[in-house]
Amino acid sequence: MWLQTGCQQPNFINLTSKNVSQNPSGIYTLQTELDVQDRGISNETLEVFAVVGGEKLPMVQDDLNPALWSCDYKLPGGFDEATYYYEAQYTKTSDTGETNVRRVTSDLQVFRLENRYVGNLGAYRGPVGSEIAVQGRGFTKYDQIKVGEKETTTKYMSENELRFTVPPLPSGLDYVVKLSGGAHGSLEIGTFRIDESKLGVIPTSLEIQSGDTMTLLFKIDYEAPAGGVAVEVKTNVPLSVIMPEAIIAEGDKTVNIPIKGGQPGEGKLVITADGFEGAEVPIKVF
Repeated sequence: MWLQTGCQQPNFINLTSKNVSQNPSGIYTLQTELDVQDRGISNETLEVFAVVGGEKLPMVQDDLNPALWSCDYKLPGGFDEATYYYEAQYTKTSDTGETNVRRVTSDLQVFRLENRYVGNLGAYRGPVGSEIAVQGRGFTKYDQIKVGEKETTTKYMSENELRFTVPPLPSGLDYVVKLSGGAHGSLEIGTFRIDESKLGVIPTSLEIQSGDTMTLLFKIDYEAPAGGVAVEVKTNVPLSVIMPEAIIAEGDKTVNIPIKGGQPGEGKLVITADGFEGAEVPIKVF
């Protein structure tokens, strides 16, 4: 006698992703967790199957976790999705000693092939301005990489590789890296740590006559990414120092900033930029 319903029947928990990365062999693993709650079950009679497109595939029980069952399924050529369900069959013995065969099935499931995915980052840490490779599949020239919430200069190399330039962000922190583009939505790639790099400042001290002008050079090791690198300069003698805002323009490594002497005074310039080691320059205006 076949019974398909009853109290405390097994529950299926589908462990197969709805979106599966396409592979050259076209073979995909289906996996489920089976919670057998039915009392009186004869465990040695338990059989589990995946039923895909009418094909009944026997599943194998995991050696370490008996609740896990899996099997491989070869998707026919030309198809990019499959509909399936799980089935468990076992013999149960009642309190009166009567035995019957039971069969239970899961809800209908589906998996689809994902032709676009990210494999890995070429590096997981680096300084501002360094170029990092992203490897994967299905990339387009419309793709954009974000580090944190900041867009980067992204280069399309091929459908299997993108490269992005690390944007100016505070160093010593880990940032989520995401890929977005067109109608594909957003994919999280991983995390990237921005390491502190050195901001060169020349000269290392200034002596200016009131009304005269000298040039302060800021230098970085990489070409400035999109948006440039803003250099913030603060001083404890603001009436003695007259200077414009400083920014190393996109694609440049240096910028020259004119420093004009104001009222006589002596103090220092405190120079900072996101992702760079700060510097101090003594200044004297006479």
